[in-house]
Amino acid sequence: MRKLLILWKTALVVTLVAYSASAAAQYPSRPIHIVVTYLAGGSADTLARIVAQKLEAEWKQPVIVDNRAGADGDIGAQFVARAVPDGYTLMFTPPSPLAINMLLHKQVPFDPRVAFTPVSVLGRMPNILIVAEHAAVQNVTQLVAAAKADPGKMTYGSQGVGSTPHLTGAMLALAAGIEIVHVPYRGFPPVLIDLLGSRLDFAFADASNVLPQLKGGQVRPLAVASPRRFFALPNTPTMIEEGFPDFESATWMSFAAPAGTPPEIVRKWHEELTRIVKMPDVGALFADLGLEVWASSPEEMRQYMDSEIKRWGDVVQRSGLQKQ
Repeated sequence: MRKLLILWKTALVVTLVAYSASAAAQYPSRPIHIVVTYLAGGSADTLARIVAQKLEAEWKQPVIVDNRAGADGDIGAQFVARAVPDGYTLMFTPPSPLAINMLLHKQVPFDPRVAFTPVSVLGRMPNILIVAEHAAVQNVTQLVAAAKADPGKMTYGSQGVGSTPHLTGAMLALAAGIEIVHVPYRGFPPVLIDLLGSRLDFAFADASNVLPQLKGGQVRPLAVASPRRFFALPNTPTMIEEGFPDFESATWMSFAAPAGTPPEIVRKWHEELTRIVKMPDVGALFADLGLEVWASSPEEMRQYMDSEIKRWGDVVQRSGLQKQ
């Protein structure tokens, strides 16, 4: 009986593997849905639609972008986590539902580390430390000195509690030993208005949001929170160059599938994304949005997710930020 049971289990595994390989070989054979966890018109939506168009052309199947916003990305993420893991429903999202919400939300309807199969980090948009053009401070050293001279008075804005610009400001306070006040807003436009109106002292903003204003001369960059200089701002130093080791922060855009999605399908997605990001027209569009292209492997995405959860978990804990 024991031998029969072992043979039965072996046959079942072989059957499942064969079925998975067959399904992957035929994939895709019907429309694919890309769930974007934020509203239409934002950078995540724009990037997803660029990729969807290229996938349609290659795979000869409709690729539908489905915006499911709310709860800092958790609404769309929960929908994908509960979807059938067959490769026909994937998520495209900034980092919040994958690496941040679990640290700041009291109730998260899933654990991103087990609810999803990483597919690929498409690219990263570094966060940039900016001031208004008329601001007196000319560099990070002067900004830190001004904050130390008047503890608890300097303000910085972000597009909301838990956004990477918010946590980047908290990381700066820890790294520099300064007391600064975070002012949350709903989106980046009101941050810009109050920065230009001298109601904020500085802000961190991801490249997609702030590049137009930088090009227009409304704001000045003091530093970029990336490991190397940003291609769009080659004359702007990194925070690391300014004396803050390991000071990295980016809004990263990634694809994830429901847990249990066949590896062959995940691999097919990665191969196709790698091909797409190398297209000259796509590269130009991504550059305009300030995206540093990556198209990571699923394994690299898993490692990156873990490192981001650790990075922001440390900031949240050391800053005493409370779950909401």
